[in-house]
Amino acid sequence: MVRIDSDVEDRFVKKRLKGDDREGNLLCYFKFPADFKIDIPKIIHRYNPDWGIIRLDKKGGKTLYFVRETKGNIDAERLRFPNERRKLACATKHFKALGVSYRQITDATDEWWPDGIHNP
Repeated sequence: MVRIDSDVEDRFVKKRLKGDDREGNLLCYFKFPADFKIDIPKIIHRYNPDWGIIRLDKKGGKTLYFVRETKGNIDAERLRFPNERRKLACATKHFKALGVSYRQITDATDEWWPDGIHNP
């Protein structure tokens, strides 16, 4: 059982992850525990990402590592909380420095695994 914090996350797991898992593309996915925090600038405080995912590439060879943040929409101006846009910008820089694929997606994002492609 995977912990779910919102309807968006529930739909992402059911519509995207479970299907990808049945097709044999996923090695593992997990919801980061609430006490897993990344230190980012003090104006934002600490950040808890949504998902860690290990997926095979299209050829079935190379293992890819992802962190994905599920939101109700891709438009940063329409996010529910004012600090969300800054958190996402800092998290993007943090994970890029670590060489980890990070991206904001929605439950309707078809190809959620590539970097920098938003297809809600």
